Parts: sequence; structure tokens; C-alpha cells
Amino acid sequence: MYSKEEARELKSLFWTSFGKYMGKHQSASGSKVKWVNYKTGVNDIYFRLKCDSKHAMISIEIQHKDEGIRTLFFEQFQELQKLLTNSLGEEWEWNQDAYAESGQRIISYSKTRNGVNIFRKDDWQEIFDFFEPRLVALDIFWSEFNELFFALAK
Repeated sequence: MYSKEEARELKSLFWTSFGKYMGKHQSASGSKVKWVNYKTGVNDIYFRLKCDSKHAMISIEIQHKDEGIRTLFFEQFQELQKLLTNSLGEEWEWNQDAYAESGQRIISYSKTRNGVNIFRKDDWQEIFDFFEPRLVALDIFWSEFNELFFALAK
């Protein structure tokens, strides 16, 4: 078991290591990107990477406070569902009744890898291998279709 400080330091080392690992990739748009803290450029749409002692998860989160706008973003993703799935190369899970850590209601589209542990360094490569192709695929999808979401956000 780790103290809070040791756990925080290990998590920080994990995310720093993953950021360096992803440094070999350039964004599909040709710009420099911080993969660990990916900026979609659209308020309230986030690409999230989460990892703890039980699993790793990558997700698209729609966090707009207004339910109507949140639903509008969701419907746009639904319209692009086939293209998004083709880009990702797999089905992900929609959760229209999810909650952010803050308690705010959100919509989430995610893929989870169970049985990995951020506190086990031997699992890090498996987690990196899980996140990498999915994050790159999300970036490619986003570079092609982000303008649709920018238009909705206006």
C-alpha cells in the first residue's frame, strides 16, 4: 500500500511517462498536441484518459451544463457513429446517464481495459498500448469532424 504522497508521485510519473511515450506522434492536423491533456477546442467536449488500481479508461465526455446542448452534441456524435466506430476500429459504450467527478451529469462514450493497475509499473506498457491507438484514432476523427461541433457550440 502506498501513502497518499507516494501514490500521487507514482501517478504523476505514469502520466509524465505516457506523455513522453506519445511524443512520437504528431496530431493529425499537424500541430503539436499534449496527448495527456488533449484539447478539443470545443467547450464542454473532452477526451479523457483515466487509470486507477483496477482499470484504464479512455472516453469522450460531453459535459455541457445545459441538457439541450449536451443532447445536441450527443446527437451529432450519433450521426457520426459509424465513422467514429470505423476510425476507432471497435465499438465503445455510450452512457447517457453518467456523472463527472464533480457530480455534474454528463454523456460519456468510453472503452475500458479491466485488470490493469496504475500502481504496478509492469502494467504500464499494457496501459500505454491500450491508450495509444485509441487516442490517435480519436485525434484523426476529431481533425476531420471537429468543425461540426464548433458550429453547434456557437
